[in-house]
Amino acid sequence: MTCDVCGREMWPRPVKEPVEAWQLPVRERWFCGWCYAWTELGHDPGEAWRPQYAPVDERWERAESPRLPEGVAHAYDTAYAYTGSGATLCGIRHEGLSVSPYPWMPGWDSACGACKEAAAVIDRRWPPHLRDGQRENPTPPPGSAWPPF
Repeated sequence: MTCDVCGREMWPRPVKEPVEAWQLPVRERWFCGWCYAWTELGHDPGEAWRPQYAPVDERWERAESPRLPEGVAHAYDTAYAYTGSGATLCGIRHEGLSVSPYPWMPGWDSACGACKEAAAVIDRRWPPHLRDGQRENPTPPPGSAWPPF
């Protein structure tokens, strides 16, 4: 599958069963390791959902691990979200590193400088014409139960 944001090849990611009752089941999840866009294909053929652009200060969660240095907040690298190990945007990678339920804020004094740089590079890769709700979902196939947006 090709990324609709940057045109590069996307990677398939394993799909976990929905944790919450309100979450829709997903058949396939594809992820772009360059611009960090992703596409989820639903339970019926051809139904797709593509999250919109999010600014740097709304896009990342903090990484958690007892092995991370104290006093430095690292951003969790979502490219590793479905693999056996976790990673930070700055490249720290090991088993037991996971995403926290808390946001990572690049403006905080404790934010890792290398994570800030990586987040800024990824942010610049999203073309301006695909920001502010301009990323389009494909039209669902005839007979689909999903809304046409």
